[in-house]
Amino acid sequence: MGFQFIRRAAGAAGLLFVAGLVPAAVQAQVVIRGILYDDATGLPVRGAVMLVDPSTDAPVAHVRADSAGQFALQTREGQYQIAAVFPGYTSVLSAPIALQDGEQMTVHVPIAVKGDPTHQIAVVQHVKPDHSSVRSERSRLSAFDARRALGTGLHFDAQQIAQSHAATLGEFLQNVPGLSVTDPATTSSMTMIRSIGSFTSSGRSTRSNACHIAWFIDGRRIDLPGMSDPITQGLGMMTLDNVIGIEVFRGLSELPPEFADPDVRCGAVALWTRE
Repeated sequence: MGFQFIRRAAGAAGLLFVAGLVPAAVQAQVVIRGILYDDATGLPVRGAVMLVDPSTDAPVAHVRADSAGQFALQTREGQYQIAAVFPGYTSVLSAPIALQDGEQMTVHVPIAVKGDPTHQIAVVQHVKPDHSSVRSERSRLSAFDARRALGTGLHFDAQQIAQSHAATLGEFLQNVPGLSVTDPATTSSMTMIRSIGSFTSSGRSTRSNACHIAWFIDGRRIDLPGMSDPITQGLGMMTLDNVIGIEVFRGLSELPPEFADPDVRCGAVALWTRE
């Protein structure tokens, strides 16, 4: 984390400890709520939480978490990083996140006394923007049903998700064939496992090949290609209350055109949520 950010963040934190809550921008449309907690103990931390403009390294919205570690940030659409600062702790800064007006996200943010936290920033709820350009739930499910009818990939509807009794996305994906999940709390431990045929002197054998996964929510890709993104990594902790469909495409042969970004080579997981 750069010196310029730490200096500005620490300055903002000092103001917050004196003035308390800072009013959000008028008519702000992006809302990020969450809990700031001690990574080692799990106890709430009354630190300063900010949205930082990655192009200027300056906080654009900031607030102090309350005694329960809870905070709420509001701003306009754009690209931001989530940051947290508290005396005696190492500052944390997420990878850049693109946010749209009307988008709401609930996150759990760990902060550690020494170095980077062990746990990732966890997204526990993600509500998409309510724009006229966003397809209706019925339209999105029609596309979901059409892909399921083609028989490529794995498709799970709301009923199947409920019957799984999984509390989080990571727990659900643990039981999906062809998907390896080492730690259900973080997507960085999840890989597609494909069987690749190869010929040897003794005949035909197979070997497994682990692949990076692309992640989509309501048709919009949220992972950052080539970057370690704490927000995407925390998707494993996302609750399933608002999820109405999950699609898993295990490699290029199963990947439909709408999810086939140029850098996607090993498959994708697509999540569909309620309006």
